[in-house]
This record gives sequence, structure tokens and C-alpha cells, in this order.
Amino acid sequence: MSAEEKARRASLFALAAAAGLAGETLLLAERHCSRLEASLSDDFRVVLFVRSPLEEARAKVFEEKLRAAPEVADVRFISADEALAALKREDPELAESIAVVGDNPLPAAFEVRPALESLTRLGAWIDAVQRLAEWSDLRYKTGQVQAILRLRFYAYFLRVALSTLLCLAAGLALGALIAAPARRAPALWTAAGGAAGGAFAILIAWPLHRDALLWAWPDPFAQILLLGVCATLGWSLSTWRAES
Repeated sequence: MSAEEKARRASLFALAAAAGLAGETLLLAERHCSRLEASLSDDFRVVLFVRSPLEEARAKVFEEKLRAAPEVADVRFISADEALAALKREDPELAESIAVVGDNPLPAAFEVRPALESLTRLGAWIDAVQRLAEWSDLRYKTGQVQAILRLRFYAYFLRVALSTLLCLAAGLALGALIAAPARRAPALWTAAGGAAGGAFAILIAWPLHRDALLWAWPDPFAQILLLGVCATLGWSLSTWRAES
């Protein structure tokens, strides 16, 4: 192998490694955004506190009305006794101070888990729910809603970017095939460069694996596709010709 060929192989390896590093970074970022969005969405609840004690039959009616809304994924009724028992487990000192009052002062509540697709119109749903009954209070974490929607947008943006890069790589390969059908390229060499770049990206992000709320591996098919793109990139940019 000549010095010129070694230099070209080194440049192709470096180019494929850079593509693998960038692609793996995008894949990891997309998976982490999706994982964190799913975790926050599963934990998100809207709590509706009733103004006066509810009989079991009336509580069932309210629960069915809430559950019938298409924006609602799940509803759970929490009686005043259940709320007090939960408070005793989480904060015994506060529960003891409440017990001094005498009767249980905690209100009953409905814990509602909205459907994922309804978060973009949560305000309109809350307005409709407030007209359903006279609630003493309605609580939810507005910051959590904003975080979920932003993570959803970031994940969508990263998927669009990855799809665009894939289409560009396919177009580049098609152009190279039409322009120089006799061209051959070290596909395994450039795939190895892509794998090296991807492994480096994983190594950088590896400390995040301790956070189960965030860490998620990219899809295996996406990993294989990334290696194929790196190999195709090297093939399309190679200037070598098939040996006679």
C-alpha cells in the first residue's frame, strides 16, 4: 500500500469517525429526551380537591364523568382517610400535628393522569373540568408540563435531523454510484471508523447510565443503520478505482 493510499485511508477513517461521533450523539440525545419525557409524563398528575365530603356513590359518578373525557388516561379517587394515611407514611410529624385538631381536616381528591396527546391543550381541559363541579382547589406542576412539551419537541427535532442526514447520505451515495460505478471503497474500514466515533460518544455519555430516569440505549436497528451510513459515506467519497 502506497503512502498516498495510507493517507487516504486515514482521512476516510477520520471522516467516518466524525460522522459516527455526530450520529451517535444525536441518537443518544434523542433517546434520552424520549426517555425523560416518558418518565415525566408517567409521573404527571392533576389533583382535584373536593369542597365537601363525598359519598361513595357520588364519588363514583364524578369519577366516571372524569374518565369519560378523551383527554384523561386514568382517574383515581383518594378519600380523606387515604390522604391522611399517606401523610402519616410520608411525614409523620405533620400528621401528628394535624391529629391535634381532632377530625381529619384533609379533603378527598381525584388524581387524574391526562393522556399524553392532551398536554398541549391541558388549559382548555382544566377549564372544562372546573365547570364540572365546585372544587376547593386544583393543583398540577406547570413546570413539569413545560418540561414534557420541550423534551417532546427536542426529540422530534432530533429525529428530523437524523432523517435528513440519512437522506443526504443516501443521495450522496446514489450520486457517487451514477458518476463512478467502477469505484470501490473500503466500506469495512469506514464502518470501523464510524464504530470508533460512536463508541467514543457512548464513552463520553456513559456517566449518565447511573441515572435510570434518563439513560436509554439507542435502538439496535438505528445503530446498524449508523454504521451503514458511515460506510456509505466513505464509499461515496473514495477516489479509488477497482483494480484491473
